[in-house]
Amino acid sequence: MKNFLLLLLVNLIFVFAYAEPASGNTKKEDGERVPFTYETGNTSLKFGGFVRFVTFADYKGTVPSYDFINSTMSNEWDKLSRLSMDASATRLNMKVVQKTDLLGKVEFFVEMDFRGASDVLRLRHAYLSFKGFTFGQTWSNMVDLAANAPTIDVQGVNSRTFYRVPLIGYKSNFTDKVSMGISFEFPKVKMTTSAQVGSVNQRFPDIPLYLMLKGERAHLKVTGLLRAMDYGDNPTQKIKTMYGIGGQVSGSLNFCNRVTLMGQGIYGKGIARYINDLAALNLDLIYNDSDNTVHALPMFGVSVAARANFNKSLYATSSFSVASLTNKKEYYSDNEFFRGNYFSASLFWIGVKNLTIAGEFIHGRRINMNSIEKSANRIQLMFMYSW
Repeated sequence: MKNFLLLLLVNLIFVFAYAEPASGNTKKEDGERVPFTYETGNTSLKFGGFVRFVTFADYKGTVPSYDFINSTMSNEWDKLSRLSMDASATRLNMKVVQKTDLLGKVEFFVEMDFRGASDVLRLRHAYLSFKGFTFGQTWSNMVDLAANAPTIDVQGVNSRTFYRVPLIGYKSNFTDKVSMGISFEFPKVKMTTSAQVGSVNQRFPDIPLYLMLKGERAHLKVTGLLRAMDYGDNPTQKIKTMYGIGGQVSGSLNFCNRVTLMGQGIYGKGIARYINDLAALNLDLIYNDSDNTVHALPMFGVSVAARANFNKSLYATSSFSVASLTNKKEYYSDNEFFRGNYFSASLFWIGVKNLTIAGEFIHGRRINMNSIEKSANRIQLMFMYSW
């Protein structure tokens, strides 16, 4: 089915891109025909995406994935270095916009990449939006893409909130500079299990609510989060609920014409899903076998970043972040994750239209509950052509 959808999408691209329409017209850019945009009446259809190739080398420690996830790094003797190449982050997308009398502008967007299991086709976005409402799968309302500097590493800094989720959302603009949003997002809880407690189907959505202030040179987003996480009490065969709550502040500042500063901070209990490093582990809920209790652990993530534009085609970015639990308790194993640090430095060149060439260095560090440390380094090079 996935292969069929891919073939259908590719065929549609060529049909609409190069066939002369019986009615309607294609957009113009600098006097030339734009091949992947088609318009007729009140409807516009655009195909986009990019081909993205990355080669990277890990040394003095490795991370077993294309994303640099500190919490999964290894310093075992046979896993101290590796060379890899990857094109799975190549993307294809389609956007349809239709103007209607009743609902105004209705937008439909679908995007796929090849980062599913064994590099098969994977759904990234699929949503319908109108009148401020969004229905489908897209970025969580907790995500603030503008508060993080660009990196070759797709996931980015280890404290970042970066994931897509099925949701029902609503956004309203009070003024040109002030907006708010709320969403009911598909719940997913990753927890430690035992003979006493187990994972169960979730009954309540995650609810993030944000307020954003946006000006010409800066933006600030303040977000609150409420979670009701269900788990099963095996001896009594009852479903119990543990609550999680969190808050996040993120933003950016155009410090001058050439330099932009960015930052993000998140803190809460039971919010591992919203912090990159912790989302890879079973840390939403923890079982304490010493007193047969379940805990929502307190945790936080902080990042700072900068982007410097040297000219129209060359810019550099750098980021530093920390993701951590806030305390060490007896109900968590000594050799498990406690804190991770992430540093990156990147250089991007866009000297040819639609072509981006970039290089990047990443250093990560993992600290366990018993204070034993691990580290890893990565150097990578990217070639990306977009349309």
